[in-house]
Amino acid sequence: MRFQVLIIIIITIVAFTSCKSSKREFAKPRRQTKVDSIYSLMVENQFNADWFTGKIKGVYQMPDDKQVFSGQIRLRKDSVIWVSIYAMMNIEVFRIEIQPDSFKFINRLKKTYIHESTKYLKDRFNVDVDFSMIQSLMLGNDFPFYETDVFKLMDNNQGYHLKTLARHKLKQRQGEDPSDSSILVQSIWIDKDNYRITKQNVKVIGSNKTKLRVTYRDFEDFNGQLFPMKRILRFKEDQNTFLEISFTKITLNEKLRFPFRISKKYTKQELKRN
Repeated sequence: MRFQVLIIIIITIVAFTSCKSSKREFAKPRRQTKVDSIYSLMVENQFNADWFTGKIKGVYQMPDDKQVFSGQIRLRKDSVIWVSIYAMMNIEVFRIEIQPDSFKFINRLKKTYIHESTKYLKDRFNVDVDFSMIQSLMLGNDFPFYETDVFKLMDNNQGYHLKTLARHKLKQRQGEDPSDSSILVQSIWIDKDNYRITKQNVKVIGSNKTKLRVTYRDFEDFNGQLFPMKRILRFKEDQNTFLEISFTKITLNEKLRFPFRISKKYTKQELKRN
């Protein structure tokens, strides 16, 4: 089974991955243009929830193999993302907990665990690690705390296309130096009817290996908010390798527990360092 590879990919998404709706957090005062207007409408229509839980079914497709899995994702906005992955017979094989400054991972097949800071991901994969980015990817939103005045707009019959060749991260926390963060090459496709993101490509400048393409499909209305029930993630230009995740049920704004107990019988897995 290649679930270990699958989990590495899920964690790697963090490196590309807050769903706040306030314009104050996204834009500097400037003259309003059509680009600004489209971007503002996209932000106003982003999906927002303080608590989120969803049951999922997924497929990890590789050129020579395919892994099918199910699971559950729980989220408390800006605080924690919790993932439980099941294999056949509804047996849990992995559990993941991601917080803004750390992540934990249990492998029940090998009886091992990982507990590392998010700084490890930045050092290991040479990309900026940001909890808010994986939260945004999961909900189908744009990344917060990045420049918003660098997009170019293309308008066609299929929708709006926002594109930038260099999008810098803004200062997010006191004492944070945005110059240490990665610079993104990003394209965002927006539906003309509802201003929801339908697809985006993200690449980190200076990295030939790190490229993510996400497509959002099957939007459903939840209390006036549209949520994409399916997303397809591709890495690099390999059309034969992708991760497809479909939500079968979601629940909003009900308080959740995030159980994560590591057995004393489990061994800590030492990760490769640069």
